[in-house]
Amino acid sequence: MSLLFLAHRVPFPPDRGDKIRSFNILQYLAKRTPVHLLAFADDERDFDLPAVFMDMLASYTILLRQKSQKRAAIEALATGKPVSLTAFASAAMQDAVDRVLPDVSAVYCFSGQMAQYLPVGGPPVVMDFVDVDSAKFAGFADDARGPMRWIMRREARLLGMFEREVASRVSASLFVSEAEAALFREGGATGRIIAVENGIDSVKFDPAAEFTKLTDSHH
Repeated sequence: MSLLFLAHRVPFPPDRGDKIRSFNILQYLAKRTPVHLLAFADDERDFDLPAVFMDMLASYTILLRQKSQKRAAIEALATGKPVSLTAFASAAMQDAVDRVLPDVSAVYCFSGQMAQYLPVGGPPVVMDFVDVDSAKFAGFADDARGPMRWIMRREARLLGMFEREVASRVSASLFVSEAEAALFREGGATGRIIAVENGIDSVKFDPAAEFTKLTDSHH
């Protein structure tokens, strides 16, 4: 068995919330089965990966995301899709997914933006939404004025429809907390919806571990 891991950002370095979660999950999976990573890079620095990271993967393809927000917005209006999806829409990424899919038995999709690459009727998928992004845009709409209110309401509506459609056909939908999972259910989502919290590294942060006492040199 091998696995495709889709991520909207390279899950390294684990120095921020979403990257910490994606890195820890990727590392856990890679210890148990061959993992093929497909991810976007925010900038050129994301290509500077240590050997220890690359060596744990069966293969990896990282693509630089260069599409401007303006272009993504124009594409969204032209296609009737949410900007959250058009911002991450890429023919090159779709080609990479299509090449890897025949060789994997399952898919772990990290972040709703990447769900657009999941084929209907493909291998089993675990969809890690992390948060209910559509609910965030609904909140932004409540605080916005003028055209921005319309834009945010549109995003919340279209993205919510997409999220619920994806959840209805994947094996499981994961969220970072039970509160987020409950919010998703309350919005009408169906399917297996599960809360998987980030937790902590119980080895690295073991309260029973011994630490060297630091002394104040000024006393």
